[in-house]
Amino acid sequence: MKKYLRPLGLVLAFAMLTAGAYAAASGDSLISLRYLQDTFFPKAVQTGEETAGKALQETYDDALDALNAVHGAITGGSGSGGGYYSDTLQRRAWSDGQIITLTTGGGFLMEEGSATLVHTGAVIDITAGSETASGAALIPNHRYLVGENTEAAVTVRSGAAAMGVQGSYALVAGKGQHTPFYDVSQLDWFYTPVGYAYERGLFSGVDAGHFSPGTAMNRAMLMSVLHRLAGSPAVVTSPAFHDVPGDSWYAEAVRWGASQGITSGTGEGNFSPNGQVTREQAVAMLYNYASKHMGLDVSGGGSLSGYGDLNRLSDWARPAMSWAVSQGIISGAANNGVLTLDPQRGATRAEMATMLQAFCEKIL
Repeated sequence: MKKYLRPLGLVLAFAMLTAGAYAAASGDSLISLRYLQDTFFPKAVQTGEETAGKALQETYDDALDALNAVHGAITGGSGSGGGYYSDTLQRRAWSDGQIITLTTGGGFLMEEGSATLVHTGAVIDITAGSETASGAALIPNHRYLVGENTEAAVTVRSGAAAMGVQGSYALVAGKGQHTPFYDVSQLDWFYTPVGYAYERGLFSGVDAGHFSPGTAMNRAMLMSVLHRLAGSPAVVTSPAFHDVPGDSWYAEAVRWGASQGITSGTGEGNFSPNGQVTREQAVAMLYNYASKHMGLDVSGGGSLSGYGDLNRLSDWARPAMSWAVSQGIISGAANNGVLTLDPQRGATRAEMATMLQAFCEKIL
């Protein structure tokens, strides 16, 4: 529909531009070149776009009315398709695994989160002006309309989702336990470890609805996680760091970590709480947790000879990295055909959740 309406707006704009050009060519002294460039032409284009937009909305409304009429004939006008009905695309909260099934005339708009769509006929992406293939993921902030003789099932894939639904729909319950995060989906490689860390109280989100999996973990965050993992023990005395205020949210965790030998800071009496925790630093803290806090034997690590970036691994981190690789706590990645550890790169929150799940399941 949209591909026919956009030219309509352009035609209107062209007509106005042609009229303006004719007036200028005819020697009308009241119309200056500056006026045409700065006022007339921009106004003509704006008017054309507004006209096309209005026509598109009217076409959508007409199509929706027609499909609703078909749907009413099918359901007898009861609006009871599955026991739920929504008059508008008002934002509503959904959760992981829920399945929302709509029929002819129904509509939906995904605002946050992720979901996939399976249908038996035609579902129109009104925003893009095209049909949506069955099995596709919904595009955020796109409006969808269920076509004639079609049943469409939307399955929520993220821990939480915000989506508007219009028309009659059926609802299948989702998972009993799930995260509250819009940005953690079943389709993500970190879905399971983030859920593991969240359910055990090791991690929380950066806010109520977002985990921010790609954000780098900082040193204060990781020390707080390890402190909670140990049961949040109190600390009587411990070494002090110049850059750790006594009333900061991470002060007790850092003091505990220092008292246990899990961290010795970054030098010159500093802990660098806001600094990114690198992958080798994260591995070293887990190694020290196991050996010094738990008293486990961490000798006999695996070989690191297969990794192509060992020259970037600090000498002090080699025993810890060897141990972590042998235990499956950390793994390398293929970069241009070369297996690397990326020891100096900041560990993301998703990567840290993955390391912690492996550490808890294999070491604790």
